[in-house]
Formats: sequence, structure tokens, C-alpha cells
Amino acid sequence: MSSSTSSSDVAASVVWERCIAAFLAALGGGALLVLALMVSVDPYDSGRFGLLGIKGTGDSWTPTGQVSRARDPDFDSAVIGNSTAQLIRPDTLSAATGSRFVQLFVSGAPPQGQLAVLDFFLRHHAKPRALVVVIDDPWCAHQDAIAANDTFPYWLYDDSALRYTAHLFNWRALDLAIRRIKIWRGVRAPERPDGYSDYEIDYPPGTQAPADVPQPPAPRDDGAISTSFPLAERLNRLIRGVPAETSVVLVVPPNFHTILPAPGSRAAREREACNAAFRQLVSGRAHSNLSDFRVDNALTRNPANFLDHIHYRSAIARRINDGIIASIRSGAAAQIDF
Repeated sequence: MSSSTSSSDVAASVVWERCIAAFLAALGGGALLVLALMVSVDPYDSGRFGLLGIKGTGDSWTPTGQVSRARDPDFDSAVIGNSTAQLIRPDTLSAATGSRFVQLFVSGAPPQGQLAVLDFFLRHHAKPRALVVVIDDPWCAHQDAIAANDTFPYWLYDDSALRYTAHLFNWRALDLAIRRIKIWRGVRAPERPDGYSDYEIDYPPGTQAPADVPQPPAPRDDGAISTSFPLAERLNRLIRGVPAETSVVLVVPPNFHTILPAPGSRAAREREACNAAFRQLVSGRAHSNLSDFRVDNALTRNPANFLDHIHYRSAIARRINDGIIASIRSGAAAQIDF
């Protein structure tokens, strides 16, 4: 009896081992097939893989979608920023300057993420003709630390193929791979190559505007302020690496007047110090400038010119585009109408 039972146990054990081995083999084979698909298609169009030569991306999410545009050799100039840079038109800048601009804004990206995009662009464009960087308030931080809730995909813009590969085994990557196969077959159009996207399509004029309720004025503060801006230093290291003839235009975007700090307040003085630190980055550089649109005037007092307190509409965007063009042409001597 015991011998018979023992033989049954052994037979069952062998069956289970074979089943497990077959399952693991199937799992491994499936993983290799998925990897082969991803290597052939390169779902994010990062340039690391891609054996099919598919051009363009079907990715509309800017944190990942911009990696395709940032390496595109059809462009020699770039706009860097978050959504406060979104309405800067690359086609307008290109037509006026003769450069070929790509819009590389990333919605919600902190400066560290924007710097990662800029660094990736520069690794693929050794001699850019022009760079436009939009310097909003987060750039004036006194520390350079990635926040715990930062979801920017740094792995996509660094040099590690291994880190990139580790992010290919998920449903989103598979979906993007399928989109690129459709582009390859001609049944789907790629996203706009120059990256321009107009948020006024979703929020047309007259549908949304900030409340015109000024905040209580902050008291004047003559105390010492910090003049340490580490993100300016990081940007400076990248700028120092580009040719002297590259135009570099830094743009301080406008805010609706109700959130502008009162003159003489600590916040106003810190912003002035921040602007001075960034202005130093382009001081003496040909065809380069810092353009400060963060002022209290008729344009920034009109709620119709804003979607909310920090996102301006096309009437202001056109002035910013004109200011960038003037800065590329005339540098610090540019006459900017704002």
C-alpha cells in the first residue's frame, strides 16, 4: 500500500513539475515575443531601438510624447517649458527667424523635468540655432530636489537603455506600440510633429476666466533674501555647452494681476533677484535676452486675456511670440511691445 501511494505521489509530482516548466517556458517565450515587438517598434520613439523605421509618435501625453520630437533632426531649435509655454507657436517663430522650432512643453513638469527634456534635445542637436526657455515661478526655488510626488518619466530621457527596457512591459507601452504600427501601415496619422497644442480649443474665449479679486497686499519687506537659485546654475551648465552663436531667449511668463506680488514685498524682491540670476546667463550672448512679461499692465488686468491666473490666452501669446522674435533678432536691445 505504502509503495503504491509513494509511486502516485512521485507521478503527481512529476506532472506538476512538467506543468510548471511548461508554464514558465510559455511565460518566458511570451516575454521574448513582447520584447521583440518593443525592440522593433520602439513604442515611445526614443531612438534607442526601432527596427521598422517608423517616424513620429501616436502619444498625445506630453511627458512621454516629447521624447520623439526632442530627437527629431527636422528641427534645430526648441521651446522648453510647462503649460505656461504651450501657446508659443513654433511655426510662427520658424517663419520669422528661419530656424526650425519644435514645441517641447510638458504639462505639469517641474523645472527638473524640463531640464531633462532640454538635455535630451541637446544630446541630439549639437548645434542648435535657438533655445527658448520659459522661466515661471518654480524655477526660482532655492533648492534643487525632486519632489516625492513628481511623476515625470526621467527614465525616458536619460542614457540608460536598461531603464528604458524595464518600462516596456506594461499595457501603455503596448498600446503605444500598436499606435506606431498603425502609423507605419498608414491607417493612423502621427501627432503633430512640431508639438504645438492649443488649449483654447478646449476652453475657447468667453468660457473661462480668472476671478478679478485682488489679494490683500503684502507688507513691504526690506530684510535679507536668498540669492541662491540652483536651477539657474543647472540651466547655465547646459547653456555653456551650446555654441556661442546659439540664440538663448528666457521668457518670464505673465500672470493675471491679482496674484502679482506687491512692489517692495519679499515675494517681489525674490522674483527680481531670480530674474537677475537668469538674466546673467544670457548677458553678453549674441541674439539672446531675458524677456519679462510678468508685469501689471492693461493686458494682465483684463480677465479675457487669461484662462486662469497663470495660463494666458492667444492675445497675450501673440505678444510673447513677437517678443521672442525681437529678442532673437536684436538680443538685449530688443524693443518689445507688451
